[in-house]
Amino acid sequence: MNHFKYYSFLCCLFILFAPIYGQQIDLSLFDELQPRNIGPAGMSGRVTAIDAVNADPNIIYIGTAAGGVWKSTNGGLSFTPTFDEQKVSSIGAVAINQQNPQEIWAGTGEGNPRNSVSSGYGIYRSIDGGRTWTFMGLGETRNIHRII
Repeated sequence: MNHFKYYSFLCCLFILFAPIYGQQIDLSLFDELQPRNIGPAGMSGRVTAIDAVNADPNIIYIGTAAGGVWKSTNGGLSFTPTFDEQKVSSIGAVAINQQNPQEIWAGTGEGNPRNSVSSGYGIYRSIDGGRTWTFMGLGETRNIHRII
């Protein structure tokens, strides 16, 4: 019996008998566990930008590394996505025009370099509180980390 066949045979035995001797998990412990929506919490959902309306701090916009822009109207208890229809989802900056809080700017491309950074595609503006967005330019810009 050559070594390859011998190791293959041992691997098959291990695969067949390992579950019998492995740690057992009581799956009933998970019976009451229910999924819940808590906002942008998926992989690469790091919050990279945040701004709130000064006159009404219950209105908060956050930008995420790979999940677009989210809006809260209840002080951050829950969030609604507002940027899903755009061709890019990585956000590096969010800015509210405090003189007109319906005007929101989003700079795309995460500004925190790391191994899983996502590039952006310019800057966007909403004039209706995040319901719709317009591409304003700088499409070749990979990362916009601040809006002044």
